[in-house]
Amino acid sequence: MAYKLLIFDADRTLFDFDQSERIAFKNFLNDIGKENDFSSLFPIYIEKNEETWRELEQGLISQDKLKIERFKRFMKASNIQGDPQNFTNIYTQYLANASILYEDAYEIIEYLSKKYKIVIVTNGLKEVQNKRIRNSVLKPFIELTVISDEIKIMKPDPKIIDHTLKLINHHNKDDIIIIGDSLSSDIQCGFNAGIDTIWFNPNKNENTLDNSPTYTITKLKDLFNIL
Repeated sequence: MAYKLLIFDADRTLFDFDQSERIAFKNFLNDIGKENDFSSLFPIYIEKNEETWRELEQGLISQDKLKIERFKRFMKASNIQGDPQNFTNIYTQYLANASILYEDAYEIIEYLSKKYKIVIVTNGLKEVQNKRIRNSVLKPFIELTVISDEIKIMKPDPKIIDHTLKLINHHNKDDIIIIGDSLSSDIQCGFNAGIDTIWFNPNKNENTLDNSPTYTITKLKDLFNIL
């Protein structure tokens, strides 16, 4: 297939979100005087954060509510007093400043940008993703960034793909492929939109969807063999 447009996910596909999250949370704890409690508090935050994101994907809460709700639950579970809105603001600022890429991400995107249009479509929060992507060394190679929090459409809803294509005036779905790490978000979105898919699966997880991705890779450099 002669592709012309590549749609990349951001976190855990190009950006090392896990490392960024750890750094941001450590800085957050320093600011609230809990710098010695990272090992006990970070797992609690991860649990509550993932819990609220699952509820978001199920349509049970909005992204606006998620931003504060995860910290309300974290504070209750860890018995920490404070203003959840203030905690949200502190943590979000640190996370937005953490623009850490996976190894090979720059090399891959620089190379592919010479052959294809590249856009990023992310389910992330606008306060985080706008700054992270704007400050990233990848920015010169990215034609467009679409953030679900800004347009209130989330992957796997295929309307986010339709919205993206309209913005860049691209009409042929046969020459598009989406690349991402999440089966339920990125790959299912590709299925729903009727476009080809590349599942970035570095942990070699089992495919739990009814359909199979067009391609599966375990390293970003595997893209050289496909594109």
